[in-house]
This record gives sequence, structure tokens and C-alpha cells, in this order.
Amino acid sequence: MTKNLTPELKSCKEEFDFLNKKIGELEWELATIFYGRKAVLRSETDLLEDQLDSYRTSIGILVEKVKNLVSESGNSK
Repeated sequence: MTKNLTPELKSCKEEFDFLNKKIGELEWELATIFYGRKAVLRSETDLLEDQLDSYRTSIGILVEKVKNLVSESGNSK
């Protein structure tokens, strides 16, 4: 289904796609961090988990923003 998005919603969609991709990359990195290595520093996994938390928080904020934009858009029609 194709939706006609406002420029602001299109921008949010691009940001969502970016964040979603980054989360996937970090999840993959965590899942394969030991591949080909004998040891991994705890700080390496901590850094990846901190980045994941940050992206997840950002995507949660973005989803709330989109919900508000859609609600406002629906009310203005």
C-alpha cells in the first residue's frame, strides 16, 4: 500500500530506516563478535550495547513523534 506522506513524515521515514539499519548492524556485530577471535574485551561489547541502547531510544522517540504527526494530520482533515 502506497501512502502519500507529508515531507515531514518522509523525513521521519528516512530517519527510521537509518536507525533500523544501524540497529541491525550492531545486533549482527554483537552476534558475531567472537567470530575469528579468541578473546573480546568487555569494553567492546559494552560499547556496542550502549550504541544499541542509544539507537533504540532514538527510534522510540521517533515513533512517538510520527504518531503525534499522524494524529495531528488526521485531526486537521
